[in-house]
Amino acid sequence: MRIFLFCLFISSFLFGFTQSNQGEYLEAKRQFSLGNYQVAKQAFQSLTSDGVFGEYASFYYALSALKLGEMKVAEDMLKQIEVKYPDWDKQNEVNYWLTAVYFDQGKLYQAFDRVETLPKKWQDFLIDRSLGKMSLSGLDSAYALNPNNRHIASYYLKAIKSQPYEERDQYLLQELAEKFDFAIGPDENLPLVKKEEYAVAVVLPFMFESLETPQTVIRNSIIFDLYQGMELAQSQLQGQGIKINLFPFDTQKKSAVTSDLIEDQKLDNADVIIGPLYPGPSRYISQFSKENQITVVNPLSSNESIIGDNPYSYLFKPAYSTQGREAAKYAAKKFVDNKKLFIFYETDRDSIVANAYLDAIERDSFFVVQFARLTNQDAQQIQKDFTEQFEVRLDTMYSPQEIDSIALLPGRIVRTRSLRNERTGRIIRGANGEDIIESYEVKFTIQPDSIGHIFAATSSNVLANNLISMVEVRSDSIGIIGYEDWLNFSLVSYSQLERLQVDFLSPNYYDEEDLAFEDLRSEFIKKIGKEPSEYNIYGYELIMHIGNLMNKHGKYFQRGLSSDNHYPGYVMEGIKFGAYKDNQIVPITTLKGLKLENQNTNQAVEESNEYNDQ
Repeated sequence: MRIFLFCLFISSFLFGFTQSNQGEYLEAKRQFSLGNYQVAKQAFQSLTSDGVFGEYASFYYALSALKLGEMKVAEDMLKQIEVKYPDWDKQNEVNYWLTAVYFDQGKLYQAFDRVETLPKKWQDFLIDRSLGKMSLSGLDSAYALNPNNRHIASYYLKAIKSQPYEERDQYLLQELAEKFDFAIGPDENLPLVKKEEYAVAVVLPFMFESLETPQTVIRNSIIFDLYQGMELAQSQLQGQGIKINLFPFDTQKKSAVTSDLIEDQKLDNADVIIGPLYPGPSRYISQFSKENQITVVNPLSSNESIIGDNPYSYLFKPAYSTQGREAAKYAAKKFVDNKKLFIFYETDRDSIVANAYLDAIERDSFFVVQFARLTNQDAQQIQKDFTEQFEVRLDTMYSPQEIDSIALLPGRIVRTRSLRNERTGRIIRGANGEDIIESYEVKFTIQPDSIGHIFAATSSNVLANNLISMVEVRSDSIGIIGYEDWLNFSLVSYSQLERLQVDFLSPNYYDEEDLAFEDLRSEFIKKIGKEPSEYNIYGYELIMHIGNLMNKHGKYFQRGLSSDNHYPGYVMEGIKFGAYKDNQIVPITTLKGLKLENQNTNQAVEESNEYNDQ
């Protein structure tokens, strides 16, 4: 009976104790719901070790601390819950709030390490809650500490793009777009200024003073060809109801003349400026463009230094670095089975292309065996290294049957000859008086198919010929990517280039057998009385694009360029800019049936429907 009464007493005591703890817990919850977080926190603290309410009390203690701004207290308690109650069915919620605490404290490395383990909707909410309210400087710091985090980069890009057009870091915008493959989208920060007609100032070195100096006109015929192409495009746009007025201004290649054009307010009413071509005049026009917010387009240069810090400056052609980068992207797909390569370049200009190629190809996990500047002497040494051979005797290592099997293998050539004394050179004969025959192979020092490809940024006839001859001698599968200039070299034949499947960087490519070119050719002959030159084509293509873009987006036609759309060409391969200030379309061609064909067509998969039914 005494034992029974004692057990009854203990049970009643524990029940009363539990009832008391339950009451405290419910009161703490009520204070929490009323927003009395300090009172609630104190109440929950007394229950954190309770056998029934410990998990929940600890959890709400952490949330109370969080509501009070006591981040470190909240963090410590949430981490303690993870360790103390690992099997608690609310660990997902604990993980969520600990991640939120990390974000609130700016501990982004820990926050992003955890956020990836959460459900997608929780991830999106926390990331937007944290990064969406960060300032540009805050995102700048966050990106510096986490340069490979795609979420931070995405919000950073949006913050940069929201800046006034003139204040943006255009180079950083390009870096983010390229590194994370972001689409920039239409640029709404530039005003939409639409007109009935647009004024295009063509500021070029026409160098035409009078018929007394015809040699000057002939020497500068490329400028007149360029302008004639612009005029034909102007005429065709007029027929479509798009009015573009061309105003030619002669810089005479002189800074002083260009400065006078600006001082005399000749360019004040221009909506777009085409040119100049030379550094001196370009500096004056770039400064004028930046101060007056007038878009300027260089029609022929690939030198991105021309752009400088002018947000209104563009290159119609791909920059040298763009050519290298796009060539590397192409190579990474073509030579995926053998990722070893050599990169050679000749001039300072070539080094820009080569370095861009190097950076891009290494990001695709290719191994660059050698990166070097080439001279004629260097090329001869490289040719020697690649074609140097040595002999391997087989009959001392294999049986006659094994040697016969080796001879049947693809690419293996077993040779035989009479064995000679190494000292005297005399033929060695056996006991029967017959010559002893040795079997051997001739191998290259650099083994066949050990190198995937060579990228050669050079316009030198001699260097290109050395590289091509070297690959032809080896008869293996080494690929070559070079410049389109190689097609004009006297030392190299088209059949040789086609046989070796050489690829060419061809930023100026257009198909002369295409129907669009035939139509344009007929127009040139009809209007101008001659076959179109490549510069006629450039001028025509440039104004057709600018005219159609201004018709859609107004004088700041780059509003459409930033959308990352590909605008198909009229004769050439088209334009695509995105975050960049130069054309990203880089044709890479190869000979098939002695005819050039563009192999890099995957650049143009996303076409704009704004004016593609020309």
